Amino acid sequence: MTVTTNFFTRPVLRSHVGVELTDDGCVLRCRNQEYELEFDPERYSESVRLLKLLENGDSTFDELTLQLPSLGGGVGEICRDLDRFGLITDAAFVPAAAKSGAQFYRELERFVERVKLRYNDRPLYQRLHEGTATREELIGYVLEYYHIVLMCPGLLAPSLSHHESRATRRILQNFFTSELDHDVLIEKALFAAGLSRGQLDCLVPLPMTFSVCASLGVYARQHPLSFKACLFLFEQPDGDFNSLFKMRCEQVGLSADFYGPVFEHAQINDEGDHENISRTLFGDVACLSDEEQTVVKRHVAILVESLVLMERQIVEYYGTPGSAIPRCFE
Repeated sequence: MTVTTNFFTRPVLRSHVGVELTDDGCVLRCRNQEYELEFDPERYSESVRLLKLLENGDSTFDELTLQLPSLGGGVGEICRDLDRFGLITDAAFVPAAAKSGAQFYRELERFVERVKLRYNDRPLYQRLHEGTATREELIGYVLEYYHIVLMCPGLLAPSLSHHESRATRRILQNFFTSELDHDVLIEKALFAAGLSRGQLDCLVPLPMTFSVCASLGVYARQHPLSFKACLFLFEQPDGDFNSLFKMRCEQVGLSADFYGPVFEHAQINDEGDHENISRTLFGDVACLSDEEQTVVKRHVAILVESLVLMERQIVEYYGTPGSAIPRCFE
């Protein structure tokens, strides 16, 4: 499973980045920082060629991939890593007028819908629709959901440390307090499925569940705009998922004591209008530059893909006979 790496039409090293080749790689210098890269000896020449092409910025991402066949999909990973340190940008980028937060959010909603259309293979949803989801997969879904709900207050808290307007600070504080103690509801569901308090205290999330939570926490601390944009992904209704989930629970012998608390939590979110939390927050953002818009969309796209991969991983793990359920640290 991979996460999207191609975010550039025509990647180019930023103008202030210096390149110095070494015997086994290169050193990239940006202002007062140095980044030392080590190349695969068998791909040294093509790695050097990639750097030269990135210095010129004349080739599209697809052209780079074709011109450097031995690097293959590695071109995307290299560009992703260079972008992580702010060393490349997009030469095809055409500056446009900044947008207000409200206008940008309207575009973001449409963008998210387009991203979701790329993923029509949600395995758990499909198995619910087909009536083939197993008892273990249903419990596994709630177990992973529990991790998100349990960690939620800690992930949200860093967002309160930023200097924000009085209105935004109040919105975030109210949202934070509204998310407290929701894990108690999901615990009731897991207790009904036969899990003990001791097991819940030792639970270990699946890798993609942890990745999703970590992403939200990092955005909350380091990129407030991305944090605000991603919140609604966790709060928006998911079509007929709940009704299908309830139907399948009853078919495999999981009672209302199991699925009831999960739906009660969803109802709290609905009554609190949580699905509009991102819209409300962006209504207080005066403007976003083009680069800010691009970064936010990139982070949102990665999180949408990560959520799909998380669902796939739930089915792969909990649907495999013999997998340890629950996953506990011992």
